[in-house]
Amino acid sequence: MKSLTQRAWLSLGVMIAASTANAAEAPPPSVSQPSGINLGVTSFFDGFAGPPGWTHLVYLRQSRATSIRNNQGKDVAVFDDPSIDATVLLNQISYISPSTIGMGAHLGWNAIIPLTTVDASFGAAGPALADNATGLGDLTTGPQIQFDPVFNAQGRPVFSQRFAFDVIVPVGKYDPHKDINQGANHLSLNPYWAATWLPSPGFEVSWRLQYLYNFKNDDPASSTPQFFNGQSLRDVQAGQAAWANFTTSYEVAPGLHLGLNGYYFKQVTDDRANGHRLEDSREKVLGIGPGLFWAINKSDGFWLNTYRESQVENRARNDYVVQVRLAHAF
Repeated sequence: MKSLTQRAWLSLGVMIAASTANAAEAPPPSVSQPSGINLGVTSFFDGFAGPPGWTHLVYLRQSRATSIRNNQGKDVAVFDDPSIDATVLLNQISYISPSTIGMGAHLGWNAIIPLTTVDASFGAAGPALADNATGLGDLTTGPQIQFDPVFNAQGRPVFSQRFAFDVIVPVGKYDPHKDINQGANHLSLNPYWAATWLPSPGFEVSWRLQYLYNFKNDDPASSTPQFFNGQSLRDVQAGQAAWANFTTSYEVAPGLHLGLNGYYFKQVTDDRANGHRLEDSREKVLGIGPGLFWAINKSDGFWLNTYRESQVENRARNDYVVQVRLAHAF
């Protein structure tokens, strides 16, 4: 099944045809997306990385999904009263060198590891998906280049940006006999561009544009046997994806910004099973809601983000996502 993700922390691949297939047909296999996807995990002032040196960030995120959608955005009728809760405690260490390599660019490195608890329950009138309880998720790590802020003629910062090439390393908890896992059991590449634009005093606009390439999973996970074209399922490969995190906010008190945060995720190629394309397997989701950022002092920051999802296809829809985030620069 599609495993927990950092963006919504829940992205279930479901057996979409299970509700319509006849008894002689097996539903199509489910495919795992990586557990390191950033759907709205980063938000306000994302283009800034704090002062050069070490920064420690802690995130606590809670989500609940009570519906599983097919490729037409409708509930999969075979599931009776689904309820999937995910709680994630995430630690991130980031380093930015004080030395520049030219043009105001600073080299850095980033590492993120989540601890995830999943609790899934289903009604007796349909199938149940087996969760993998509590465990560490996959490691997200890679180099980054942070640029010095651009200042206007009045000395006010107006733009800041960062480029990174993250790799999601499959070290997380993974049970091939469970449907919902913390780890994805395959390597993924996740480069991104994050930027913040400050068009006028008090206003902030930020975005993170991201791309995802997934390698094969040679040990697909499922609590029941899976087949494709009459053969046992040997391997799966989640499709490529592109998405954006986006925010806008206004300073309502010194250091306190209120605004909107969101994400829009779209899978751009089909999943594959035993090397063959799975039709109508692409995910899509829009999440949006209110949030805030508080610059406590020069070394500490606090974020509160909330999201509600819509336009959901081929995944579970989160009724809500709530996240708090603390950052401390050493």
